Amino acid sequence: MNILLASSEVYPFSKTGGLADVAGALPEALVKLGHKVLVVSPWYKTLKAKNAPLWIGDEWVPFDNTIETCGVGVLEQHGVTYAFIGHHYFQRDSLYGYEDDTKRFCLFTRAIPQAGARLNFVPDIIHANDWHTGYLPMLLEHGWHMPSGYVRKPSVFTIHNVQYQGNSGLDETLSWLRLPGFLRDSYMNYFGSANAMQAALGFAHRVTTVSPTYAEEIKTPAYGYGLDGTLRHISGKLSGIVNGIDTDIWNPKTDGQIAQTYTAKSLTKKVLNKQALCERFNLDVNKPIIAVVSRLVDQKGIDVFIDGATELLWQDWNVFVQGSGEQDLEAALYSLTARNPGRFASFVGYDEALAHLVYAGADTLAIPSRFEPCGLTQLIAMRYGTIPIARATGGLADTIRANETGFLFDHLNVSGLLWATKVARDAYDNHSFWQSMMKNAMAQDFSWERSAQAYIELYKSIHG
Repeated sequence: MNILLASSEVYPFSKTGGLADVAGALPEALVKLGHKVLVVSPWYKTLKAKNAPLWIGDEWVPFDNTIETCGVGVLEQHGVTYAFIGHHYFQRDSLYGYEDDTKRFCLFTRAIPQAGARLNFVPDIIHANDWHTGYLPMLLEHGWHMPSGYVRKPSVFTIHNVQYQGNSGLDETLSWLRLPGFLRDSYMNYFGSANAMQAALGFAHRVTTVSPTYAEEIKTPAYGYGLDGTLRHISGKLSGIVNGIDTDIWNPKTDGQIAQTYTAKSLTKKVLNKQALCERFNLDVNKPIIAVVSRLVDQKGIDVFIDGATELLWQDWNVFVQGSGEQDLEAALYSLTARNPGRFASFVGYDEALAHLVYAGADTLAIPSRFEPCGLTQLIAMRYGTIPIARATGGLADTIRANETGFLFDHLNVSGLLWATKVARDAYDNHSFWQSMMKNAMAQDFSWERSAQAYIELYKSIHG
């Protein structure tokens, strides 16, 4: 099959979160299964590429009652073709966070078919991801001036996080996208405003999200962020497919960014990574480490972890936290680190090499998320024999087997977290049991091959 995957970010070229990891890994897995994949993403000022994309010319994109000129750059990597759409909208210091974000990504969406056509790529399936490309399924159905090979193509839309939806004014959005006025009364209309996420739910032929449990959760008011009614309405075409991880990058047997490589058959070597982590951050190597590697935001429940931090020390854990985000959470980490030398350490910021060492060196990884569409940290942790302690929500519930490969708790509060950490702390003292948990965790198959095959079956169900 010819598959066009559209994403606002794609690893290793651009990244703010898990969307980039999926957009980077899934296409490579699809290629390995024998399919041809074109990934279309913005050509950001901050694009991280060993070699700059090859500029192949400009495309004239109908947009906002005029014609916008967008450059197209191309490169190939691991069998995947990447097309990057260039425009001054994307020549900024950050990927997101601007007042005109919705307009910026409407232009990106409008340019996707033109970029594909420029490369003579005729897709069998078009796969859009998150609100940034939410209008693509609607555009394929009703857009004016669409290139040959893109009109009414079957589409799949994947929700990576329903919290972010892409809201804007109805009339201005129709004008940006050059869409007919009757669509004011379509799925894009969310109580009088345009909503990119809801438009995708209505117009895509299939809707997926990144775990089966999250697919059920978002149909409820507690998790649907106002779209639960729409999600219940389209539930017949909604399903969940768990993400995978890149098992070449995240492999303790070959990882060049950790202090000592190891396997499930040489777990005694894992302690050398713990020693390296403890030496770097002045922690006692003789105590078990409970770690966090996360964005410091409300979704991740880091406030609950911080509120319980003192009691974690009383449970005889050492604590290490790596991440960045909300200023009050960062400040709390600085304070806890200063007040508890030798027991609590933190690194505020993003450091890929350090993250590898934390996954290899920690004993457990805490993931107290309020909601978690899929989550990658628990998959990586288990790959490294580091036992996750997680709230039973979304993909965490789907990928962690309680008391076999990790520990789960239901209630997002300090009591719920501390109950699970106490169970884990007691289990840690049972050496043979803990060893068996580590081996069970490392034996799990979280490669992209299974997930990619599930996507192929989904694509075939609408392509024929």
